[in-house]
Amino acid sequence: MKEFRRHTGSALGGLFGGVAFDQVALPEVAAAVDRSGRFAENFSDRGFRGSLSAMLATWGDPADRAAEARWLKEQHKAVRGRGRGAYRDVRYSALKPENWKWIAVSGMMLSLNTFEFCTGIRMNAAEREVGYQMLREVFMDLELPSAAGKLPPTLADADSYYEEMVETKLASTPFLVEQFAGLTRLPMPTLGMKPLERVVMRPLWYALRPVVGRAIVVSCSKAMHPGVQKLTGFRLRPHHDVEFAIICAFLQLSWKVLPDRVLLLPLARNRLEYEKLVRAHRKYGLESFAVPEGRSGCPV
Repeated sequence: MKEFRRHTGSALGGLFGGVAFDQVALPEVAAAVDRSGRFAENFSDRGFRGSLSAMLATWGDPADRAAEARWLKEQHKAVRGRGRGAYRDVRYSALKPENWKWIAVSGMMLSLNTFEFCTGIRMNAAEREVGYQMLREVFMDLELPSAAGKLPPTLADADSYYEEMVETKLASTPFLVEQFAGLTRLPMPTLGMKPLERVVMRPLWYALRPVVGRAIVVSCSKAMHPGVQKLTGFRLRPHHDVEFAIICAFLQLSWKVLPDRVLLLPLARNRLEYEKLVRAHRKYGLESFAVPEGRSGCPV
């Protein structure tokens, strides 16, 4: 479980970010995201912002996790209305329990379902349950007050809920198909970059983008729930199995040989280092502050 926890803070998971497109397979979520225009503006920056928030929810201390959850709920109050274009008949509200719960469960299942691909470690049913409860504990602050807004109490409940959503609620939408195909044409991330840095990095980004984009599309398609994958419009072929095997071999080798300072994202690395230092401090603490046996009367 120590390795699973590290996985939730690993940079390798970024290759599977497109698995979260199951979120926009729910038409109300797709209508809301399409209406905001932030995917079209710069999808890479949008995804980066989302990952930073997810890291706070997963790796922040309890006070910061609670603060981030309150902030997210407050900001999403404004996300309500009617879609446009293909979604003009869809009314949406981000804080509708069904929508909010779906986003949270999607994030938890993403971590669980990509662990083996990134690390080569296969969890049994009991270990998967422990992993789910670990995620549920840190995501608890995101729950809404109503019963419909609560996270599934067990992994079995989460699996049943997910299957039901795939069978009865999710749909292939123009937004989902277009945006998933766009993973091979990702815009260059610009957050935190100075203008000169953007100019210098742009040629390298355009050179690497087709290869990285294809790796993302193939990896995410293989890691997705089959029912969701069909909705993306991307068709898996036999040769994609070979490509994915090569990608997984590279990821798993990286997991084994890379040091934490490279493998882990800063907040996770910082948190694990803090916990290591706490253990070291406590290692040398006194077992008791009472007067030792045999030491009484005049110290001379």
